[in-house]
Amino acid sequence: MALSLAYAQTPGFGVYSGYPTYLGLQYQTMNLRFGAGLSLGGFGGDVALILAKSPLAGVGLDTSWYYGLGLGATTAAGGLGVYPHGLAGLEFRLPDPALNLYAEGQLGALVFTGGGFGPYFAGRLGVILR
Repeated sequence: MALSLAYAQTPGFGVYSGYPTYLGLQYQTMNLRFGAGLSLGGFGGDVALILAKSPLAGVGLDTSWYYGLGLGATTAAGGLGVYPHGLAGLEFRLPDPALNLYAEGQLGALVFTGGGFGPYFAGRLGVILR
């Protein structure tokens, strides 16, 4: 499962895919995003807080970039892993249907409850129904 804490992404329900979570569901409300899904190691989740969101001029679509902080947990071969991370992404608002597309990267550290740690990196592509 993956949970994510975010501020300024579009509110609504969504679905995402990427690495390491290949299929996930999310709920965004105001500045918090909660996500959970299936990952390569089992289940994962994260909570994200979006710290800022700003429109990009001259792109043609209604496009914004955003960044924030997150905290997640996942089951993996090393046991339960916790990963604090930073995130940044692009969000594209489609005029019709009422969908937003986004692409996001995450970078942080993965700490296992049984001991040990390593780098954490993730990427996701998602759709938000607004």
